[in-house]
This record gives sequence, C-alpha cells and structure tokens, in this order.
Amino acid sequence: MMSITRKPSLSDILNNETSYPYSLDDFATFLDQTYCLENLEFYTAVRRYTYYAYNFYNYSSSPMSSSLDSDSILESPLVDPNYEDDSSLRGDAPAHLNFLKQKLHDLISTYILPNSPKEINIPAETRDDLLANVFQYNNYHPSIFDNVKDQIYELMESSSFNQFLVEAGNIELRMSSESESCQEDSDHSSVSGGGKSTSNNNTKSNKHLRRFSGLKLKEKYRKLLKTTTHTSTKSRNSFLL
Repeated sequence: MMSITRKPSLSDILNNETSYPYSLDDFATFLDQTYCLENLEFYTAVRRYTYYAYNFYNYSSSPMSSSLDSDSILESPLVDPNYEDDSSLRGDAPAHLNFLKQKLHDLISTYILPNSPKEINIPAETRDDLLANVFQYNNYHPSIFDNVKDQIYELMESSSFNQFLVEAGNIELRMSSESESCQEDSDHSSVSGGGKSTSNNNTKSNKHLRRFSGLKLKEKYRKLLKTTTHTSTKSRNSFLL
C-alpha cells in the first residue's frame, strides 16, 4: 500500500524543513520555471538582511542600538553559512552601520524600486511607505519590511504554492508506485531464482531519478536560498530610528 507523506505548508518549505520533492530547492526551481523566482529571492534576501540587522542592533554600541528598549531587540534570525561574515565589524559601529546601509540599498535597488532588475509586484502605497522609511527617515530596522514580506508570502501561497504541491505530489506518487513495483518484482525474483527482473527495475528506477533531477535548484541560486536552521522568527517592531 502506498504511503504518502503529509503535504507541507509553505512555511515548512521556506524554513527548509522538507525534503525532495518538496524541498526548498525544488520549490525554487519550480518558481524559476514559472517566472516567479523573484518573490522567493526577495523573501530570502529580507531574511538575510534581518540577520545582518540583528548583529548590528544586538552587538553594536551605536546610539541607534543602545537607545532601544529590551522589547525592541531583535530575536535571533535564521542563519545561513553562506551569509557574508560581518563579525569583524561588531564593535565598530560606524563601519557596521555603513555595511547595513549598503545591504539595505542593494535590496531596495534590486527588488523595490520601479524597473529594478527583479522588481516584485506590490501595491504602490506599500512601496512608497517602504521607500519613505529608508530615504526620508533613515530607518534601517528590518521591521520596515514586515508588510512587504507578508504580502509576498501571501502572493507565493496563493499564486504558486498550490500548483507546486500538485506537481510535487504527482512525483511522489510515481516514486512510491515504482518503489512498490520494484519491491514486488524483487520478491518475485528471489522466489523464482531470476535476477534479471531486479536489474531491469533498478535501471527503471535510476531513469526515474534522472528524469526528476531537474527539480534541483540551479547552482547560481543555491547560495541565496539554502538555509540550515529550522527556527523561524519574525520581527514586528514598527518604531522609527
């Protein structure tokens, strides 16, 4: 009897808590094939920025960080070994702040500004609020992305995720069916003394694995999207620096 795992949630996948064919790599490749990868890239970029901001606000001696009350300090974000190492900047508030500003401006110029290389689809008022926080109020706290991040999450969930689950589910069904077929043939071969059937089915299984290896994430996206922790945190501070 075929055993199919519980369908994961989008949060499960984004937190890298799933495996093939529901892995983060598989979801990224699906989005790439359907021309929606910028949403996931933006979502991941915000997580990366949150990591850098966490280091600045929790380790810096800058007045920007020391003026925060205890409820404003960020909780530890998701950490990826491919994130740029900023440990040498801790304790050097001006250099650390400049580093954070550069990361924020890179994010804005890549995903937010009109006609940017990977412009995401968000309402004009949401875009204007975010840009005002950055350029008018010089607010570098990652909470300025909360609204945009939530909207992109909902967009992925409503426009892409269900279709991805259908395709991944079909792959899972075929994998389970072929696995059972191989096992039945193997049992039959062991009884009859024949080994050729087992060899043929192993070949068939290998062809199957090659057929669906295309769902693996392209190498150029792996550094951006690979995550290695299973803890998800969200910072919802709305104050201005």
